[in-house]
Amino acid sequence: MNTNILMPSFDEKGFYLNGEPFFMVSGDIHYFRIHPSDWDKRLDLAVDFGLNTVQTYTPWNLHEPHPGVYDFDGMLDMELFLKKCHEHGLKVLLRPSPYICSECDLGGLPSWLLAEQGLIIRTCEEKYMVAIERYYKQLVPRFLPYLSTRGGPIIAVAVENEYGNYGTDREYIDRLAQMLTDMGVDVPLYDTEGAETPKFLAYGGVKNGFTGINYRGIGGVADKYAGIREACVPDKPYFIGEFWAGRSAHSGEPFKRREPRETSDGLREALEKGANVNFYMFSGGTSFGFSSGGFYGLSYTPRPDTKRRYLPFVTSYDVDSPVHEDGTVGEKYFLCRDELDKYLGRPTRPHVAPPHPTQSVVVELKHRAGLFDNLDALTAKVEESVYPLKMEDMGQSYGLIMYTQKADTVFSRVSVSGVKDRATVFANGKYVGTFMRDRGATSDVGKTINDTDGSAVTFDSSQGEYTFDVLTENLGRICFGYRMMEEKKGIDYLVNDLRVISGCINRSIPLDYLSGIEWCENSAARFEKHMPVFFKGAFEAKAGIDTYLSTEGLGHGYAWINGFNLGRYDKAGPQYTLYVPGGLIKEGENELIILDIDPMSETMVASFVEAECLDGEAHEIT
Repeated sequence: MNTNILMPSFDEKGFYLNGEPFFMVSGDIHYFRIHPSDWDKRLDLAVDFGLNTVQTYTPWNLHEPHPGVYDFDGMLDMELFLKKCHEHGLKVLLRPSPYICSECDLGGLPSWLLAEQGLIIRTCEEKYMVAIERYYKQLVPRFLPYLSTRGGPIIAVAVENEYGNYGTDREYIDRLAQMLTDMGVDVPLYDTEGAETPKFLAYGGVKNGFTGINYRGIGGVADKYAGIREACVPDKPYFIGEFWAGRSAHSGEPFKRREPRETSDGLREALEKGANVNFYMFSGGTSFGFSSGGFYGLSYTPRPDTKRRYLPFVTSYDVDSPVHEDGTVGEKYFLCRDELDKYLGRPTRPHVAPPHPTQSVVVELKHRAGLFDNLDALTAKVEESVYPLKMEDMGQSYGLIMYTQKADTVFSRVSVSGVKDRATVFANGKYVGTFMRDRGATSDVGKTINDTDGSAVTFDSSQGEYTFDVLTENLGRICFGYRMMEEKKGIDYLVNDLRVISGCINRSIPLDYLSGIEWCENSAARFEKHMPVFFKGAFEAKAGIDTYLSTEGLGHGYAWINGFNLGRYDKAGPQYTLYVPGGLIKEGENELIILDIDPMSETMVASFVEAECLDGEAHEIT
């Protein structure tokens, strides 16, 4: 008999393990946002802080990047993370729900769902449910051995996430719950719901499970949410499923931090109300590669002339959490730890942050390669069509897609219809202008026109026949709300004056593999502003020591360390460094590759610096 088996249960008074009261204090730590070499360090901080539970999502889009193709290795090794939680004595709230939001691309749903005709996400439509079941047959058996009923750390499993904010298909929630149960999940099921209005809790929730209430962690609101809980779920434990200690940042918008004292005051009030609390996030992380999503709504700091629009999230998922993106801690960590110690009757501890060595390195970028010169090596698929195809219809989720169209009679005005999310137009190999979703067009080689016909750029059309190349980028699919269903990436049409150009060559450029690029000496290559270019340099550094790639002086693009995609950068800010976990740096020679899609000046060197910059000056994204 396994003496480590724990039978979790709950009632309106709280949670229980084998019938004994269990006060749950938890925090989100996402394994897929933290390099595996740092998992132990983050879990050590969770124990030091006083957590007894960790909550984590499982991202469907990363675990099944293509239909029937699965990845559970490296940063996606969920089982290893669960083992480490168990070794640290931490229980786990596992959130394998198909949709996770979490500011991920399409809220963690795989983008290939959008290519399936008739499939309707987050409903019990049969094609969607079949896709979930296929994924769950791979996922669920991997975590079943880690349920507490089998001697593991998982004490509850989430069914969906904030569904009450999204839809009204109760059958969908019931079928998801039944699917998990039929596959062997025998711990309590749960979900978390936004609590802006009791109606959200009415449409969310899980039969025979418990419901967490999500809200901003500030002083003065605990009474309101305690009242909502009493009105909507009085027979369930008072559980704050997401105690928002900070917030994410949008590209081109200031990073709005939350005062540490404000958060600790909110925690104290919640504890005094008897709430079981889960910090979202406890430990931030990084949306490496192409995994960050987008948002549609008002900016956090509205400008006088702005309205609801598309806002991409930055790469950093620091979110001003108690434990930052790089594993450092500050005042918020210590003030909240003090409140928890006080509530649990523990002695107050000194505020001493663990050491966090970093390093600086200058890298000479000796090699250069133009994107246009390497299209064959970078292109995964080529298709011809009458009008431009979307990424998803090309079997592509992330990266770039290039549309090539010819026009024999050319007017001096060009525009792009239906840009999602950023399109750069070239005519006969020369830059014309950039079109940003919801922003219009910008150009420094011609006049930008904004009128009733939309945004357009004028250019010199004296050469007669033209070949137009439209390089289009996915900046992150919307992760919340009904607009998620409309998030196919690419463009609708290229318009010359008022005429739609037909006949299109579609090139899928996912940026998965860069090994075929042909490099030349940087010093011998001619620099052209706005022409997409790769830079490469070798460097030596201390293995295992964190650093930060400075993006000052760069335009808009991506960076890779030893083949690992660090994420997106943009001159719009507010993030001006990309975090480089020490686990990515090896002994001996390392390789840095930068793709600057919109280079503003010649780049000959790159700098790794000792401190991050996440809240620098912000400018309108273009």
